Amino acid sequence: MNIVTATFKDRASAETALHHLEGLGIKGEQVSLVMTDETRHNHFRIDESTKADEGAISGAALGGVAGILLSTLTTASIMTIPGINLVVAGPLVAALAGLGVGAVTGGVVGGFVGAGIPEHEAKIYEKEIRNGGVLLAVEASDREQKKQIKEALKTADAYNIAA
Repeated sequence: MNIVTATFKDRASAETALHHLEGLGIKGEQVSLVMTDETRHNHFRIDESTKADEGAISGAALGGVAGILLSTLTTASIMTIPGINLVVAGPLVAALAGLGVGAVTGGVVGGFVGAGIPEHEAKIYEKEIRNGGVLLAVEASDREQKKQIKEALKTADAYNIAA
């Protein structure tokens, strides 16, 4: 599997990573963001009554991968997994939503493992997400792109980078 994953402590670092990825030619359909609904509200200032980002983030304002994904967060649905309300933007939505039973019986870890993330990494990501972190998952097209993605994430203050 060609998925590169990493966590971020704040919005600015995640946005920096998205801009670096865009510079590599990564497309929006290759990238997913996962966080709790509380993190979405705290870091991304989503106004629940309008689902709009109070910081006026829009695809037109930011452009590219960052704008698309951050705009998607304003309308992303909340996936309830026992003990946590996740907000998922990007292709992991389908993978996690389609897991139903695995996600219910295994919580966040079960959902991530079913989506192709190794269990030891999934446990780390669950802890980071529960503590307010943002998970970024990028599907690389080949080994060279995978290597470039890892390097880009390192320069963007990412934690727990795995491929």
